Amino acid sequence: MADLPDDRLALAEKIDPELLQMLGRMSRRQQRQVLLLLMIVENLLYEMMRERRAKEDLE
Repeated sequence: MADLPDDRLALAEKIDPELLQMLGRMSRRQQRQVLLLLMIVENLLYEMMRERRAKEDLE
């Protein structure tokens, strides 16, 4: 299994520094809203991939 801290470090290196600064200037409430939005998008993408795999399995 991959080392989680290394994965997070690699991900953090890909994030635009200006975006991180913008997020840092947001209020905690706004940061939570951004996080919630990202979680929703992640779940939608996961469901889309699951549906695609199910369709491929039926074919």
